[in-house]
Amino acid sequence: MRKDKISSMIVALLILLLPINVFAANQSQVVGLDKNVKAYIIGNEENGDIYYEKNSTTPYPMASLSKLMTYLIVKEKIDEGELSLDQEVTVDKEAAKFHSWKYSYLGLDEGEVYTIEELLQGLMVVSGNDCAYQLAVSVSDSESEFARLMNMKAGELGLDSQVYYNASGVQTESGNQNSSSAMDLFVLSKYIIEKYPEVLEYSKVRKIEDKRRDINVESTIPLVGEIPGVNGLKTGSTEEAGYCLVSTVDMKEIDSKDDFRTIGVVLGADQKDTRNKAMSDLIYYVSRYYDKLRVLDTNVSYDSLKVNTAKQGYVELYPNQNVDLVVKTGENPAVKTKLQQDIKAPIKSGQVLGNANVTYEDKEYDVSLISKSDIDQASLFARTLRSFEDAADFLLKVLIARWDHL
Repeated sequence: MRKDKISSMIVALLILLLPINVFAANQSQVVGLDKNVKAYIIGNEENGDIYYEKNSTTPYPMASLSKLMTYLIVKEKIDEGELSLDQEVTVDKEAAKFHSWKYSYLGLDEGEVYTIEELLQGLMVVSGNDCAYQLAVSVSDSESEFARLMNMKAGELGLDSQVYYNASGVQTESGNQNSSSAMDLFVLSKYIIEKYPEVLEYSKVRKIEDKRRDINVESTIPLVGEIPGVNGLKTGSTEEAGYCLVSTVDMKEIDSKDDFRTIGVVLGADQKDTRNKAMSDLIYYVSRYYDKLRVLDTNVSYDSLKVNTAKQGYVELYPNQNVDLVVKTGENPAVKTKLQQDIKAPIKSGQVLGNANVTYEDKEYDVSLISKSDIDQASLFARTLRSFEDAADFLLKVLIARWDHL
């Protein structure tokens, strides 16, 4: 048996054997998360469904999670042709000052030359505040002007809770700090991943090492390699913000049946371990209490319809599109069908013969039911025989009903 299969089986077994104090029995509260964490949220990366949250719309300081917006602005400027990944920039004095700060930095020295791509890597992998500043002044005349672009983009995306004062998320000299709700960080992360999926590549870089520049810095992105499927995204911490984290997860790495991705956000944890534990609990909560179901499958007949005029006497009905939903464990979407009447052969492949309406919570899908093949008309003898059989069945039912009434 392959090692990856063995690992998946072990993880699945561990989930089943998790102590009951990790998850609440009523599946409505994750025990332990509410203590020493200000806000959190976890939801579906593709459709935005939210599975669990606390204080998710309240703004809090977000520290280096601000760098997600910095990354987005720089990437869009590259798309617009104002920058390029291989463009070289010279480190200025202000960027080099971050060496003396207690917060994270890559190690830029004044006068050194870096490419935009190298600065983006330093921004995302090691949360370099020096990289954030240098990228900001490479895009705009000043960091304050870059912050204006960040606020404009937040407004454009409807992230009303977000306020930016700088590109890094450190507290300004006047005491201001970038802030956001967990919900808006979820939406921002979802937007970035959809537009620039390559952002997830940064989590694969576990260390930036450049002997020529005397740089050897470990990645700040936690849980990668510790929890199956975690492949991003960004950390943040200051004294005021506490410990913050955005994690992206491919849930099928935990359970092969859960073929969907999630984004989790934790804000204001009192310690790094608290932050990581909270995110871990959120991830395993979703894995345990949510399943992905294929409600309708284009390759599986959902219903059949008796058609006397058809060669085989019936036609199999197939949905013309797949319907996949992530549902709470033990729940099933409602499916109602409405089939056409008086259908006569011959029937063409793809011909619509009915409709299936799928509903679950606030979601609704209308799917056509079709024949997947051409169906010839039955012979005159077969059609006549079936008509007699139907008449005989009807007469028998009437007689039985009258007998029971007597």
